[in-house]
Amino acid sequence: MELPCTLYRISRCTIALVAIVCTLINGCGSSDGTSPAPNIEWASVSTLSLSSTTANIEGTSWVSNGYYASTCAGLACFIDTSRTNDYPGVDVTYVNLTTGATGHASSYYGPGTNWVHKWYAGVPVAAGINTIQFSAYDPGGKGGSISVEVMPPPPLTVSSTTPMPGAAGVLANTTISAQLSGSIAPRPYYFLVNGPTGTVAGTWAVNDSTVTFTPASNLAYNSTYTVTIPTSLKSFSGSSLLSDYTWSFATMGAPIFGVLSTYPAAGETNVPTTLTVSATFNGKIDIMYYDKSSFIITSPTGVHWGYSYSVNGATVTVTDPIQLQANTTYTATLTRTIRDTTGHQLLFDYVWTFTTGM
Repeated sequence: MELPCTLYRISRCTIALVAIVCTLINGCGSSDGTSPAPNIEWASVSTLSLSSTTANIEGTSWVSNGYYASTCAGLACFIDTSRTNDYPGVDVTYVNLTTGATGHASSYYGPGTNWVHKWYAGVPVAAGINTIQFSAYDPGGKGGSISVEVMPPPPLTVSSTTPMPGAAGVLANTTISAQLSGSIAPRPYYFLVNGPTGTVAGTWAVNDSTVTFTPASNLAYNSTYTVTIPTSLKSFSGSSLLSDYTWSFATMGAPIFGVLSTYPAAGETNVPTTLTVSATFNGKIDIMYYDKSSFIITSPTGVHWGYSYSVNGATVTVTDPIQLQANTTYTATLTRTIRDTTGHQLLFDYVWTFTTGM
């Protein structure tokens, strides 16, 4: 009896295995070779984000059973790697019924996605309510559509700038700022400043809707600078300017009394840690208006460096028996208290930075 029972079990297992293999090879479904598709909408929106100019919309549709079955069968539907992301299971298009803008969605369909055809579209929008219709059709003409209504946030605008557009006589140590109509999202940079020698280096700071740029060194005298805020600047709501915002201003002429040169020079790197920091003016210094509060050198942590202060004609110096720290950026400031022997005073604090080496 044991042998007949064993043969019986083997037969049942063999029949089941053959059935599974046939299903994988020939395709699941009816005998006409078509495969059943899940009951998913022809076009369905899954995520939506808005800027003042674009509605970024993702969605799904499904590949029709007739088209799917004519393209692959059974196991091939899951292991076929020849299909790319533009596999045309369905053709998804959009039309903004409010503006008339039309286009094709980008396809994300690929093998093993269980019939789901994913798509993405960046639809141009206008102010106010926009009605956007998405249509998904397969090559056989089967399909459907769905409509969504969106209201984009208003575009960013520039409320004010410092310096003002067309300003003249701007101090060379000015910071540059712009106040916009929305809270600004963090990003690596916010706007560009160009002068007579090209792009100005510096740092940005954001305080809600105000962006401030601090040049790494004083601007050149008697020069025109142009500031550009690009449309890539975004608010937290996703809004941007409708076009680049540009304005210009002109700096002051060279003052009667001012700094001619510094050592180290502004922005200099690999500076020795054992040195005397100095500045030379275009007039002799009045020693009555020069002391340790007139020439300040600080590390990034705010520690002051400098022990001995001296004046030699038009040059002031600072030394210290303690060496500067290696690989450190120092900020040097000559304050407005400094005067020449004829009574002329610095018009603004003169600030520059330098970086030490090993």
